[in-house]
Amino acid sequence: MDGPTPGAGPVTELAATDERRLAVAKALRSLERRLERFATALGHSRSAWLRIDGAASAGVAMRRAVEAYTAIDLEMDDAPGTSVVCLGVVGAPKGVVDLARAVNEAKATLKYVCAPLQDQRIRVPDGDGTRAVPLIRAILRSLQRSDLNLLAAYRRIPVLETDPIRVAYTRARTRSVYRKRAGDVAAMLSHAEGPRASSDLARLAALPAAEQHVALVRDHYENVRANVAFASPGPDGRRRLQTAAELPLLYTARRGQEPPAVSFPAPRPVADPIRRRQSRLEPKPLLETLPVFRYRPEYR
Repeated sequence: MDGPTPGAGPVTELAATDERRLAVAKALRSLERRLERFATALGHSRSAWLRIDGAASAGVAMRRAVEAYTAIDLEMDDAPGTSVVCLGVVGAPKGVVDLARAVNEAKATLKYVCAPLQDQRIRVPDGDGTRAVPLIRAILRSLQRSDLNLLAAYRRIPVLETDPIRVAYTRARTRSVYRKRAGDVAAMLSHAEGPRASSDLARLAALPAAEQHVALVRDHYENVRANVAFASPGPDGRRRLQTAAELPLLYTARRGQEPPAVSFPAPRPVADPIRRRQSRLEPKPLLETLPVFRYRPEYR
């Protein structure tokens, strides 16, 4: 693995990681305990109301919702940088919703502890030599939690603060393109090891002097949002909200309360709009270890 982590900091030698390792372990244990309490309470709630996209029965809906809320590990066939998407709305008793808020507090603590370690790198044995990896990954490996999906572990349960009356989902495919100086990209590669990274540095150095910028492209991803209408103004005074909703929305359900009307998006169209957005970029990437493209001549 000779590719760098974009924005990665300098390499740290093996030393003084015990305190950080203990902090990660403590935060992770706290999250796992709170997730277990929340999942148990929700799964055994007889008064919960659920509407989950594609679920044919209440039992299936509950199982899929609990699995989505608690999925913080990568499965064997999961792609890196992805996490479970489950569209739906869950109304649960106040005690269950309070447990979800406690989960979110634990998620925030874990992110506070772990996120800074992503930009620190440490050397680990690799065959006859060593290689640099993100410090957080080395710590998780030492805790036997290499399968932890940090993206999913950080992702908060979306708790609505007032009663929804209507929820309409939308789905779009999008990506981000960052205009970068070639020198900045070279700096991102400076701590990488291996022949592919060396070749990439040579390609950047060979660019014409007048070609100062390249494009760093984030892979396209599915962006799911929910448009929510409330029966009364929320804490911020608004009656409508658009929010990211890759996990089921959760709200406090009360006895005799009418559940919200929920509409899910139609299947994604076959046409891929991403292709049209690539017209400013050359079709093939410039580098092997980073998703970096040259601009077409007319856009340089």
